[in-house]
Amino acid sequence: MIARAIQASERAVIPYLTAGLPDLKTTGRLLEALASSGAPLIELGLPFSDPMADGPVLQEASYRALKAGFTLDAFCAHLREWTIASPVPLVVMSYLNPLMRQGLEATLARLSECGLYGVIIPDLPKDAGEIFTLSEAYGLDLIRLAAPTTTEGRLREILPACRGFVYAVAFKGVTGARQSLPATLPSQVRRIKALTDLPVCVGFGVSLPSQVTEILREADGVIVGSHLMQALLEDGDPVAALQRTYAALREGGD
Repeated sequence: MIARAIQASERAVIPYLTAGLPDLKTTGRLLEALASSGAPLIELGLPFSDPMADGPVLQEASYRALKAGFTLDAFCAHLREWTIASPVPLVVMSYLNPLMRQGLEATLARLSECGLYGVIIPDLPKDAGEIFTLSEAYGLDLIRLAAPTTTEGRLREILPACRGFVYAVAFKGVTGARQSLPATLPSQVRRIKALTDLPVCVGFGVSLPSQVTEILREADGVIVGSHLMQALLEDGDPVAALQRTYAALREGGD
């Protein structure tokens, strides 16, 4: 379902939302707005107190969501409603710790029962075989990350235990908008695509329509998080801010 949704999109710009920002009720409205604006699928980030791969914007987004009372139980209480209403697949991005608090298997089972399609876990251990097996057992695509420094040998280990799409990390370091893309990014995408039939989507650092256009010359999709969350943090009307910012990215430009 995830791979098909990306492949069917003319311009696969995948938005990231911090769940619970500014509150869970508004998150539901934001999901509706993004789906109606052409998002092929939506990534929901679970707020965490120690988001090691996140830059300042997503750290602030997590902090505000947690301060507003975000809990996994409250999230799951809304998630089933959202997945039923959503015309596009929803996936969760979460660090390992929040998924393990109530037992990893129990949490994956719960997310699956709520209608989720996949999970992204940026701090997976090197040997993620058990987590991949559990995800498969509960019908969840485990979406794996491939960094610029990931060797071909490591890619050959990761890709057989990856489903949905491959998340190609554009930059070393943490998330956050950048004004230019690495010159090595096209070759990085081609290197991954030579080893898998899964869609390859690029994330980290994307903030300009021209960057989206440039990335889509090689990749199947683009993931945008910090740029969208910055708009939410700065605007008093989060739905309008998100729609406006997302539409600009989808419309593109050179």
